[in-house]
Amino acid sequence: MKAAMYQGPGKIELTDVPDPQPQKNEYLVKVMYSGLCGTDLKTFKQGHRFFPPPCILGHEFSGVIIDAGTEADQSLIGSKITCAPYVPCHNCTDCRNELYELCNHKDGISSGTFCEYITIPKTVAEKGMVVLSDDCNMVELSLAEPVACVLNSVRKLGFKPGNNVLVMGAGPMGLIHAEILKKFGANQVLVTDFNEQRLAVARELGAHVANPKQTDLRQWIDGQTGADGLTDIVVAIGTPQAVEEAFNYAGNGTTINIFGGLASDTLINIDPNSIHYKEVRLIGSFGFAPNDFKMAARLLQSHSISLGKIVTNVIELKSIEEAFAMSLRQETIKAVISI
Repeated sequence: MKAAMYQGPGKIELTDVPDPQPQKNEYLVKVMYSGLCGTDLKTFKQGHRFFPPPCILGHEFSGVIIDAGTEADQSLIGSKITCAPYVPCHNCTDCRNELYELCNHKDGISSGTFCEYITIPKTVAEKGMVVLSDDCNMVELSLAEPVACVLNSVRKLGFKPGNNVLVMGAGPMGLIHAEILKKFGANQVLVTDFNEQRLAVARELGAHVANPKQTDLRQWIDGQTGADGLTDIVVAIGTPQAVEEAFNYAGNGTTINIFGGLASDTLINIDPNSIHYKEVRLIGSFGFAPNDFKMAARLLQSHSISLGKIVTNVIELKSIEEAFAMSLRQETIKAVISI
C-alpha cells in the first residue's frame, strides 16, 4: 500500500509498504480521509519523542471496513466508520477518576493514518469506533477527534449556556471552539488572532473578532461583555505570553484553560493574587474521553455543527509534502488528506 512515511524533521516520503493483514480479532479499514493536525505539523517541523522516524503520522480519519477477522463482527464489513485513535483501559486509577487521557494503558489503531489501510483491534472498536450513515460527509467525519478534544475542553471549563467566552487563537482548534460554544448557547464568543483570513472565518461562525495589532483588547472585551465580563478563556495558542496575557482579561471567577500545548520546560509569570482574591481558575486540557468522541461523531453526522468553513483544503496523499508546507506557511486553515 501507499503510505506517507515520516523520515525525520522536514522529511516525509510517499512509499510502498506491505498491506496490513487483519488478525482474527481485528478489522481492516480502507482509510478515506485523514486530517492534518497540529501534532503532525509539530512532529514534521521539529520531531516528537512519541513518533521516532521512520513512522506513519496521522490519527484523525474516516474510512470503510473492508475485511474482518474471524472473531470480529463480520456484519460490519462495508460500513463507513470513524474511530478514536486510542482508547483508555477504564481500569486504572486515572480512568476511575475520569482522567482518561492520562491512562498509561491505552490501546489503539495499528498505525498512523496517512496510508491506504490500517487495522483496528476489536477491543478498540468496541470502545472507540462509530459506524456512520451512508450519506455522511466523510471529510468532516474524519475530524471527529479534534472536535472531541474541544468537547473535552468545554466540559473541563464547566461551561454553561449564557457564558461569555474568549478564545485566543483562530487556528483550526480555536475555530472549532467557536463553533461548539455557539452551538452550546454561549452568550458572547470572542476570538482574537493576528491572521485576518482566520478572523473572517470566526466572524462567519458567529463570533466577535479582534486583531490585537489593531485593537486594545481590554477595552474591546469590556465593550463586548459589559459588567458581566468573561466567564471563560480558552488559550488556543502555544505560547507562554498568551497564557500570561489571559490573566489580564480574567474577571472574578473566570476559568482559564491552557488548551494549546507549550514547549517542554516553559515557565509563565502570573500574579497569584488573581487566583487567590479573584478566584480565577487555571486549568489545562488535552485529548478526549471516549464519550467526547462519540458525541463529536453524533454532532457531525446530524449536521448540528459543520466544519465546512474550517476545512479549506482537501489534498491527495501524493501531495502530502505540499500539504505540510502550506499548513506551516498558514496558507490553509485545516487541510485534510484524501487517501
